[in-house]
Amino acid sequence: MKRVHPGETGLSRIVKVLESFDLGKSVLTPAEIVRRTGLPHASTYRLINELVQAGFLDRTEGGVQTGVRLWELASRESRTLSLRNTALPFMEDLQNVIRQHTQLSILDGTEILYLERLSAPEAVVNITRVAGRMPALITSPGLVLAAFGDRKAQDLIMSTTPPKYTDLTPTSTSDFRRMYAEIRRQGYARADGWVDEGVTGLSVQIGLLPPSTM
Repeated sequence: MKRVHPGETGLSRIVKVLESFDLGKSVLTPAEIVRRTGLPHASTYRLINELVQAGFLDRTEGGVQTGVRLWELASRESRTLSLRNTALPFMEDLQNVIRQHTQLSILDGTEILYLERLSAPEAVVNITRVAGRMPALITSPGLVLAAFGDRKAQDLIMSTTPPKYTDLTPTSTSDFRRMYAEIRRQGYARADGWVDEGVTGLSVQIGLLPPSTM
């Protein structure tokens, strides 16, 4: 029988349940949530029912998914929402010119979190999504935010293993210090085919904002 870790609170169990949903699996059965969280079967089912009653989860065909109430609370005034609202008019101007994906993201540890994305019908392939994450090490926003960040943030990012998306994805971080220096000199980061072959990512840091924002 699975046991809750000593000292684990009700809130921590709720967080585990909500974090078990991801972009690749937005609908889960209670059994899948039990497997993903490692929580006891009976208490997980009870917690799911409570979250459904509160509107944080919705029942749907095949299981449950994150609910409208959760989206409502997350969409209320916050730092990320304020940043998105401030940046959106400028993103629209830029997107109208380049007619390609225009994205807003922040650095969160060793990952890039995408807050907004504008697209066009003729835009190139792009695997990122709003509220999705990518490794900061091999994405252009991750490069530029690391380059203009502090040494501690750079060391943390460089300690990760580069995931291999294409044959052009870097296999080591040996040249990244030099790369960061070049990005600071030129003011932007460029990643050619690192995530999708034939696709180039270009990123700049938004001026007058903390270096964790792109």
